[in-house]
Order: sequence, then C-alpha cells, then structure tokens
Amino acid sequence: MNGIEQHANLDQGSIIEQILDNQIDINSVEEFENLLEVFPDHPDLHRKFADLLAGRKHPEAALVAYNKAAALYLDAGMVLQSIVTKILEWSIVKPSHKEGRDFHAMVRRKGSGDMPSQVLFSQLNYEEMVALMLRLTRVRLSPGEAVYDTDQEATDIYFIVSGELTETLPQRDDARPSTAIALAENDIFGDIFPLEEESFCRARVAATTAVELVKISKPVLKATCYRYLRIRELIERLSRIRTPQGSDRSWQTVRRTCRYCMPADVKLGFKPENTDKKRVIHGTIRDLSTGGVCVVLKNDTARSDFEALLKQKTTLTILEGNRTVINQLTGNVTWRKTVGGMTRPTHIVGIAFDPMAEETAIALNAFCTIINDEQDMIWNLWNHLVRH
Repeated sequence: MNGIEQHANLDQGSIIEQILDNQIDINSVEEFENLLEVFPDHPDLHRKFADLLAGRKHPEAALVAYNKAAALYLDAGMVLQSIVTKILEWSIVKPSHKEGRDFHAMVRRKGSGDMPSQVLFSQLNYEEMVALMLRLTRVRLSPGEAVYDTDQEATDIYFIVSGELTETLPQRDDARPSTAIALAENDIFGDIFPLEEESFCRARVAATTAVELVKISKPVLKATCYRYLRIRELIERLSRIRTPQGSDRSWQTVRRTCRYCMPADVKLGFKPENTDKKRVIHGTIRDLSTGGVCVVLKNDTARSDFEALLKQKTTLTILEGNRTVINQLTGNVTWRKTVGGMTRPTHIVGIAFDPMAEETAIALNAFCTIINDEQDMIWNLWNHLVRH
C-alpha cells in the first residue's frame, strides 16, 4: 500500500498537475513506471521520471527516460523544454556528432512556431544551437521568490522552461499606476542589452508559481555573440516581447499535455479474484486522454475494493448525470494512490485503456475535446470577470 499524502487537494484540478508540482509524491521507480503505463505520451511525466532516476543514480535508465521526454516535447512543439531535457541527457553521456546533428534537424523540422523560444531555436544553425546549449544554466524558484528587483544591475538573460512569473514595472513620475506583465513558459526576459554597456533592471520579476528557468550571464552571452552575431540579434528582439497581465497573449502557449481535468462521473466494473460476482465502484475523472485516465474514487468506496483493484481488468462507463456518454471502455488498473488524512483518505486509480474500436476512439476523442473546450470557456469567463 502506498503512503498517504497529507497536502494534496483533490477538490479540483489535475492529479498529474499535483504530481508535477510535488503536492503528490511518487518516490518509487516502480510506481512511476505504473503511472507511465496510463499516460505513456506525457512529456512532463517522463521528464520528472528521468529526474527521479538520475537522482537515484540510475544513469542508463535516466538516459532512456530523458530521450523519450525530449522526443515527446518536440512532438508537442515544446522546443525549449526538449532542449533542456537534452542538456540533462547529454550531461550523463556526451552525444556523438551524429546525435547532435539529428537532434538539431528535429528541432528545425518540428520546432517552428510563434513563441519566442520557438522562433529562437528553430532559426539557429547547428553550431549556434550547440553554442547556446553549452552555456545555459538551470535555475529553480519557489512561488514568491524574486529573480531580480527594480534598479538592480542586469546580469543575465532568462528563458522560462515552466511556470509563471510577474514582471512589475514601477509607478512612473506622471503618477500612472505600476504595470504588471505576465511571463510564462517559452518567454525570454532580462534587461542586459546593450551588451557593451552597464544596464539595470527596469522592473521587478518574481515567480507566481514554481518555476524552472535557464539563463546565460551577460559576459558569457557577449563572448558568444562575438562569434555568433545572429544569436544576439534574435535574443535581443525576442526578449522585448511582452503582454500586459489580463490580456490575451499574442501567441498560443503550447498545451503541455493532452490533459483533460473537468470532472465527469464514471462507473468502474471489475471481478475480484476468487469470485464470479462483478463489483461496481463510482468515481470522478480528473485526467482523461485517449490512452488512459485517472479516477478519484467516491468516499464511500470500500477499502477492500480499492486494494482489490490493482492490476485488475476493468470496464469503465462515462456518465453525464444519469446519461451514459461512453460505455464499456476496458483497461487495466496499473497505478493507485491514497491521499488525504488517515481518517478520510481519498483513493485514486490510474487505468491504461486497451486498444479500442475506431468508433469508440472517435467518441472518446470527441468527449475529450468537448471537455477541453468547456475548460477553456470557463477560464476565459473567469479572466473576463476578474478583468472587469
């Protein structure tokens, strides 16, 4: 039985999001492998798994996991995230010249887009990309932690790998209020230009959420740009792109995963060992993709049923009220977790779907898309209400 997590909040949001934010801990390699059976195409999970393996001194397994995560990131158009993952992979074993060339070709082929980091890395030639990768340094920040303050000497340029920050411009002499700028993954920021002169930060930048950045110091970038002038031209232009907080971004943030978190009721049917009697358990979807699902079981679920579910073949029915939306999905329970207090534990299971008929796959994909659109609509409405 897995340990009970005390601080997870399952009232809303995604189980996967809480795992990635360390609100739900997975410290067992075997448990993480079981979770990846449910979500085999989730780049963030593969990256976190690779970090776990590297920390546990399993270099060969970490190499495989980093390589998988980097490929999945590129498939999703997440160039910066793929590059940082490759840096971690190649810090374990130095790549061959062919491996480096092949990765650069993939970045050029799959990485084009409108986001600053996409524009930058997809336009670099091989030598320029390697020169930049070799000089990136990773930084992690907790919510509320400042990157730099107003009027502090500008010493670095930053690239946002994950998380959100706020750039606050101070009140001006004409008494206009201070301005808040939203910074998010794939943005580039830092007031280091012109490189030949001393410069100072025009705003305060602080983490809104947990944040991962990579940075290059001003002297290192200056030395690099003497040889690769185009790197300077691209970074200087892209680091100036800003969007006022509350406004729509001029580019679409890459959706980090195929993750659908709007709650939907489900019924799980299974037959425990040594009995022919079928049991039915009710629950709520927290993460749903066409490959698998996380389900939070209802509080009245018997503990014995939860114990019996692991590795069981199950049937899953998705409901809207009393109406059946999708019936008789089948799969295996490959992962389980208990969170919450000892007196009122909440049980979660992860189910990897079996191959399904074409019409079922179409219906499930349509259901996922509708849920995703509803989620976007709710967030857009919320942003509108906050803004007005």
